[in-house]
Amino acid sequence: MAGKKSRAMGGAIIASAVLAIAACGAPGVTADAYPQQVKLAERVAVDNFHPASGYGQAGVSPIYDGLLRPDPAGGPDVIPDLVPALAAGEPEPDADAGEWTVRLREGVTFHDGSAFDAADVKATYDVARDAAAGSKVAHDYDLIDDVAVVDEHTVTFTLAYPYGAFRSRLTLPIAPSELVGEGSVADGPLGEKPVGTGPYRVTERGGDMVRYAANPDYWGGKPEVGEIVVTVAADDAARAHRVASGELDGAPVPASVATSFEGREGIEVHSAATADWRGISLPKHPFLEDPAVRRALNVAVDREAMVAGPLNGHGRAMSTAIPEMYGDAHDPGAVFRHDVAAAERMLDDAGWRRGPDGVRTKDGVRAEIPLYYVGEDTQRRDLGIEFSAQMARIGVSFPTRASTWDDITPRLGEAAAVLGGGSAPWDPDMMSHDLFHTRGAGTSEYDNPGDYGSAELDAKLDEARRATDDAERARLYREVQQLYVDDPSSIFLATVDHVYLAKENQWDKGPLILEPHIHGAIWGPWWNLRDWRK
Repeated sequence: MAGKKSRAMGGAIIASAVLAIAACGAPGVTADAYPQQVKLAERVAVDNFHPASGYGQAGVSPIYDGLLRPDPAGGPDVIPDLVPALAAGEPEPDADAGEWTVRLREGVTFHDGSAFDAADVKATYDVARDAAAGSKVAHDYDLIDDVAVVDEHTVTFTLAYPYGAFRSRLTLPIAPSELVGEGSVADGPLGEKPVGTGPYRVTERGGDMVRYAANPDYWGGKPEVGEIVVTVAADDAARAHRVASGELDGAPVPASVATSFEGREGIEVHSAATADWRGISLPKHPFLEDPAVRRALNVAVDREAMVAGPLNGHGRAMSTAIPEMYGDAHDPGAVFRHDVAAAERMLDDAGWRRGPDGVRTKDGVRAEIPLYYVGEDTQRRDLGIEFSAQMARIGVSFPTRASTWDDITPRLGEAAAVLGGGSAPWDPDMMSHDLFHTRGAGTSEYDNPGDYGSAELDAKLDEARRATDDAERARLYREVQQLYVDDPSSIFLATVDHVYLAKENQWDKGPLILEPHIHGAIWGPWWNLRDWRK
């Protein structure tokens, strides 16, 4: 009861603050019709601009280009097409898709004036797949055996195995060969002073501010929006206030904050569909050893209530890591249908019976697992509290605990956590393989920390990864999902929409794009500032 009261009071305080902001902000905020400087705010600062840090990995960055980049031609709520950027045309696989040749765009220069060529591609990928150099994305590129320079404008990627979806690995930002390998990823020069081929270059970085200027030599033509200034405002209400007052042109905000600005003159609310998921990780625990128990927890979750409540309607329920946006690779039958009574029967049949305090026990073991969330993330807090309340109804205890990533990460093998993912979502393999597969030597601590699964599921994941025919791959991923729902390793809840407040202007901005887990002020309506036109 105390938990419900404090949550209600906290929600009332936040709601009052946001309503006050909406009421006292300058009415009918007026913006320049075509502002030449766009002022934005992030919740946290970018701490490293090096390509191997994970920055810009999905192919969207004002600073860098990849060989390919995403394009929302199919709509803003489906996986985007990947189209040539620094590549001169489509990547060319050999007969078994084990070797891929990419011809490069000519006449491109980096911000420092040096010419872009094949050596830059090789050097960037060599560092990205080198964990010893401090790469944070090495696991995403460990399928590459070699990157060879064929000539000044041609590279060939030789893979460890046939991989028909290799185009999804070609959005990595490319940096100059002279700089990308200097020092480690953590302390090299690109972390602080990035140099790319992108439409904007960093001209100033100080404190919590980064200033970008349009690149006059950009191969796609100089952007018409001349300057971007990004600052940091950790407080959600403060960012909203600064947009409402006209101080900022835009900022990402929680859905709960944005709701108060719907229909407000001079302010736009943008909601971008995403592959950014939230879920509950499951640790190694006697209660969870039986797949029937893990299925019961998945059946007990009311995912639609999660979307309607903690997500304020800005999300889509999901049961596996391959949701509807993946088209034919998604299996609409591979879902956990909400049924509390069925979940209770499953737990009863597995021998877990309610004790005097309502918590289930078996052989002296309580069905109780601590559930951690990052304390400063109000969305994960609310999801964690709602999940804990739903589990209590079936006699399972997930007491919630706020903490930090430094504390949570080493506990993932023994405690549950509210996690998120989808940083590189352009192919179902990148979304599902490590999450569903039993753990290996290079597996991230965040992927399947309980090490659940089966040899059959592992084999199907590996078969799907190596398939080169699109229809065959889609069929195999549907089979993967069927095996997963029989033996789940976690509890997926929903993909979450990313919500942005923006001051109105008259630029032709183009469409939104489906977004990955990593987002912020360079996403939303500003993801393609290079293409804004009058």
